[in-house]
Amino acid sequence: MTESNLSRIPTASEEPATPESASTDPEPRSETLRQLLRQPLDPKLVAQRKGGKGQLVPYIEGYQVINQANRIFGHGRWGAEVMGAVGSRELTRLDTKTGEIQPVTMYWATVRVRVESCASRSDVGCGFTAEDSPEAHDTAIKAAVTDAMKRALRQFGCQFGNELYQRGGIRRSGIPREVTDLRKAVLTLGTQLGLDATTTQQRVAQRAGRPMAELDTVDLARVLRVMAEALNRGRPAA
Repeated sequence: MTESNLSRIPTASEEPATPESASTDPEPRSETLRQLLRQPLDPKLVAQRKGGKGQLVPYIEGYQVINQANRIFGHGRWGAEVMGAVGSRELTRLDTKTGEIQPVTMYWATVRVRVESCASRSDVGCGFTAEDSPEAHDTAIKAAVTDAMKRALRQFGCQFGNELYQRGGIRRSGIPREVTDLRKAVLTLGTQLGLDATTTQQRVAQRAGRPMAELDTVDLARVLRVMAEALNRGRPAA
């Protein structure tokens, strides 16, 4: 039963269409705006954090992304909204230093960005906390929403850091921490569904159409959401 639940992970063609704004034009209609979006990102806006294996990963902080949107689109000419409820799931992870199993809460959110004269963009973001305090959970929820907004705006191009994630652009220094955490969360949920690591990866690859190692945060968050729903369906009602 657990394998059939995981097999419900939708493929790209099975995903419901994302609601769009009144405009269906994917490109901004203003030539001035298009030129602004094509300009290289100012390196001064790029921060760095530790990623997988202690390597540094380039990224843009949330407040800088908002500043960029205000500068490029104009105040009052763009906005972001959370689509639906913010989801959460209790997970566990292994502390490689102490060998202890630690509880972790994962939050995910979908944010849609609307800009005048062009189609809206939406994406999924995640936030994590290993601390069980109101402040830590509040921070993780905000991190999920901010991450989703940043990923949605990234679809407008270089000015929002899209080149930071492209092999042909500014080279990434390592695997983003979010991707590593999401992969671990997928394997953890697979175990809770009664699947070993190999079977979980096979099922995910079958439904996604490519190996789990190639999935980005959006794909992995989608997989986790479906797996969490399958796990909840398999549990007796409280």
